[in-house]
Formats: sequence, structure tokens, C-alpha cells
Amino acid sequence: MISNYTIPPKTYFEIASLGFLSVLYLISFHDPNRNKMRSYKLFRHLEVNMLLALVVSILTYTFAYPELGTPLPVCTLLRTMDSIMCVMASRVFALYVMAYVDTEGKMKKVSLIGNIVFGLYLILMVLNLFFKFVLWYTPEGEYMHGTLFVPIVFSAPVYYLSSGIIMLISRMKALGSRERVALTIASFVTLFGTIIQAATNGVILLSLPFGSVGIFVLYYSIETADYHQLLKSNERLMLAEQDAIKANRAKSDFLASMSHEIRTPLNAVLGMDELIILETGSKKDIDPAFTGKIMEYAENIRDAGQVLLSVINDILDLTKIESGMMELKPAPYKLGALANDVGTMVRIRAEQKGLSYIQKVDQDITDDLVGDELRIRQIMINLLNNAVKYTDSGKVVMEISAKERTDDSLSLCICVKDTGIGIREEDLPRIFGDFQRLDEERNNKIEGTGLGLSIVKRMVGLMNGDITVTSEYGKGSEFCVTIPQQISRQIQKENEDVKKPNRIADVITYHTPDCTYLIVDDNRMNLLVAKRFLDGLCGVIETAQSGAEALQKMKQTKYDLIFMDHMMPDLNGIETYELSLKDPDNLNLKTPVIMMTANALNGVREEYLSKGFADYVSKPVEIRELLRIVKLHLPQDKINNITN
Repeated sequence: MISNYTIPPKTYFEIASLGFLSVLYLISFHDPNRNKMRSYKLFRHLEVNMLLALVVSILTYTFAYPELGTPLPVCTLLRTMDSIMCVMASRVFALYVMAYVDTEGKMKKVSLIGNIVFGLYLILMVLNLFFKFVLWYTPEGEYMHGTLFVPIVFSAPVYYLSSGIIMLISRMKALGSRERVALTIASFVTLFGTIIQAATNGVILLSLPFGSVGIFVLYYSIETADYHQLLKSNERLMLAEQDAIKANRAKSDFLASMSHEIRTPLNAVLGMDELIILETGSKKDIDPAFTGKIMEYAENIRDAGQVLLSVINDILDLTKIESGMMELKPAPYKLGALANDVGTMVRIRAEQKGLSYIQKVDQDITDDLVGDELRIRQIMINLLNNAVKYTDSGKVVMEISAKERTDDSLSLCICVKDTGIGIREEDLPRIFGDFQRLDEERNNKIEGTGLGLSIVKRMVGLMNGDITVTSEYGKGSEFCVTIPQQISRQIQKENEDVKKPNRIADVITYHTPDCTYLIVDDNRMNLLVAKRFLDGLCGVIETAQSGAEALQKMKQTKYDLIFMDHMMPDLNGIETYELSLKDPDNLNLKTPVIMMTANALNGVREEYLSKGFADYVSKPVEIRELLRIVKLHLPQDKINNITN
């Protein structure tokens, strides 16, 4: 009978799976990721367990028959080992799924329960060898299943596979799409094979072959060297992105701090200086020679302060452009007035260095344009300042013309030429880089951040324009900017030759004798500057040097306007304002509160407005801007317009 014995057909799927899985094992054995990742180590264990389970299953269903001469104890042992190996394979599969879905180690209880279930299962199978309540052979060699066969032999692997699927579903969002698909297919394929085998009472052996298919899906989906390399690359990119976000946040924090810490004292310096200029200009009973010297000193202080302020603004503008937060604000403007204003300012600097400044504006160019006047002004100033800075003798020329004219638009051309030191040809590609200071040996005494041309380049690009540079080293350079502009038909003719006020009386155009103001700032000098700016309005002005003092004053007096500094100790401006809104004794719940702060970063105005502030004034405060804000937020019946 033994000589005529053939391999049972029910094992054909398992034999094929054994060969298939052996080849896959050899392929994966040479994977460079071997033993490097927890999931891959469990995958290797899963492969080994599945191979051993297939070998034991094939031996069991081939030789565990007493009629072949196999001793009954050996037959029972083979059947027991076959069951144990199937359960072990399903347990390792559940652990493998957990390795993917539980990256933070929060499923330790699930793992503990799995270990307890496996321990109980082993105890029951060992006891079965003696008490025969799961599976056994009769003395006549007949294989028998007890009433606990299905609950014990099939429930354990179904439990592990089901728990793996449940874990997978519960943490599906934490996985990548590729991992979700691969783990889902492998889980359901293996579970499907196990259920079919249990339903047919083992007539068809599909549990392990279907599990082998699941292993194949897993390996070629999420366990290959290429995929693990991709994961590592993605991880490095994520870490780099996080580092970049942290660095950008640190940069923003630094800029916010720098803006506040520098602008706060600068506000006092420029504010006091402007008061000196305005009040000195109004004194008629003092020696003109003496007042002239004071005015000269004060104007020098103002010029130096403006240089410092321009350095801060350059850095902040660069940050706005880099973050994509700078917005253009097109509006009608007068090109001639703009050019004259810029020329007047630059001519002073040029003449201080003994340079000639020449300005040429095409007479045929349309004067009424629509564009972002502030940014065009900044482009002109940066180009001209750069020319003056690097020119020791000769001249600086700005030529303004137009080309590509239509009825509605034109291309505005701004060319700045100088007879300065020029640029080496090899340095031209770097000329528009951030913080670039070329030819340091010759230019080590030249002031500036090296951001001027970089900002010009980015602003021109923001306005869909173009910039070119030509230079001959030692003889000079020429920068030409071309910016598309719309032609305005709505600008009313204005007097462009307006004398700049040099007295407070010239600046004040209205009085508010019936108004009461509150200024809140922890800096005594800033309080003095703001108070002096508002004195000319003939109203009542009160001050507070802390948020707590301001809250107390709001309970005692009804104000028409409140100016609030942001960065104050204990209670900052925002916290003070929010507390005031919650105070039922506050008499100023509807009083406009103006944020007056040194924080000038992009987006802060919107942030303050979103928190309920009526408006925002950036330090250093300009008296004209402050008076404009006051007039904007006061009722018209409290404003008495005057004529100087």
C-alpha cells in the first residue's frame, strides 16, 4: 500500500506555494534593507514562519496517516505542529501590521493580549496531547476532531488576522496610500483563505497558500529596496522641511524682535528730531544763524535715521517677497512728481559726495499712470542709492522714457547710469543675490546690507517687468528697468510744487478741542513724542505707561481715541484691549483703539484689525500719518478745519 501511495491533491497548492515562497525568500534575502527596519525584520520572520508552516503542513497531510505505517504519536504531533505553525504565522502577520500602524507605540495592550492568547493556545494544544479534546487518533488509526477543534485551531489565526485588519482600519489615515492598499489586500486575502479552509473542514488547504500570496503582495509593494529608499528620501525631505519651517519661524521671530527693538528707540529719535525741526522753524525771536545750525544738525540726524530705517525696511521687504506676502497696490499717480521727489532726495546725497546728478524725463511720456507708486519709488531710490554709493567722482544719471505705447498702457523704462567703479564680468551673475557685496577689498568702507539690488530684482519681477545691467569695470554701470504700467485718464491736475512744511502750524489742518485722547506706551520717550504730535490738535491728552494703568483710566474717562502700544511688559497691547472689552465698567467699549507699534512685519496690520483694533500705525510715527489716522476715526462734528 505504501509503494502505491501518492501525494494528496489537497497539498498541491501548498507545494506550489512552498516553491514560490522559497524563491521570494532568496530574492529578499539579498535586500540591502535586511535587518535595518522593524517592519522588515518582522517581514523576514513572517516569511520564515510561512515557509516552516508550509513544510509542516505538507509533511502532515502527506505522512500523518497510520495506514502508511506512521506511528500514532508522530501523527498526532504532526497535526499539532501544523496547527501551531499556522497560528504562529498569523500572529507574526498581526505584529507586522502593528509595526506599520503603531509607529508611536500606543498599542502595547493589543500586543499583550495577543501574547496571552498565544500562550493559552499553546497550553491547550499541549494538554490536548494527553487529554485529546481538540484532535487525536483512535487506536484504530482514525483521525478525529473534538468539539473544541474549530474554536481553538481556527479561532486563534482568525483572531490574529482580524485584529490586524481592525488595527489597519483604525489607523488607516496614518498610512500612505501604497501601504494602505498593500496591507489591506494582504490581510483580506489571507483571512479569506483561512475562512474557506475552516468552512470546508480542511478539505481544501488554502490558508497558507493565500497567506503566501499576501506575502508576495507585501514584498513587491512596500518591502523592496527601492521602496525603502523612497521612504528614507521622503523622511529626509520631511525633516528638511521641518528644519526649514523652524528656521523660517526663527527668522520671522528674529525679524519681529529686531523690528520692534530697533524701531522703538528710532521712533523716539526721529520723533524728537522732527519736533526740533518743526518747532525751530516756527521760532521768529531767535538768532537765525543759531536756528540755522540747529536745523542743520537736526536734518543730519533725520537723514542718518532714515538710512537706518531704510536698512530695516530692506530686510523686511525681502522677507515679504520671499514669503509671497507682498501685495502690489496699483493706484493713479503722477510720474513727474514722483521723479522730482526722488531726484530731490538723491541729489542731496550726490552733491554731498561731490557728484553731479542729472535727471532726464522724456517729454512725450504720459504723466498720469496707474501702478504701485510706492514700489516704483523704492526701485528708483534703490538704483540711485546704489549708483551714488559706488561712485566717487563724476555723475549719476536717471533717464525715464516709455516704449510699447498703446492707448491704455506703456512700458515704463527707468535707466540709472553712473561713472563709478563698475562690476567685473565674472561678478555680474551674482549682482542680484541677497546680501551680496562684490569686490570687498575695494568696497569695505561702503555702508549697506547688500539687499538693494536683490529687492529691485524681485520687485520688478513681481510687477512682470525686467531688469538688465551692463558694466565696464573701472568706468561705470548702467541698470535699466522696464515695468508695464496702465495710463490713467482720471487724475486731476495738481499743484506739484508744494512747499514742504517746516512748522507744526503748517502741518496741523484741523483742531479737536472737544476730544480726549489716551496714549498707552511703556516707553516714556515714545509717550512724549506722540503727545507732542497731538498737542497741536488742542484736545485733552492723557497717557498710561502700562496695560494695567490704561485699564484703570478706561473706567474713569470716556476717550474719543485710544493709541495702544503692542509690546509692553506684564500686559501687552492685545491683552489689554481684550481685557478692556470684557470689563463691564469700561467706559470705552465703543472707542476706536489704534495699535501704534514698532512691529512692521507683513500681515501684522491684518492681524490687529482681525482682533478688533480700528487701525494701525507703524513706528517710527510720522506726524502727518498720525494726524491722518486721527481725522479718519473721529466724528466729523468734532473736527474743526482751519486755514493756516
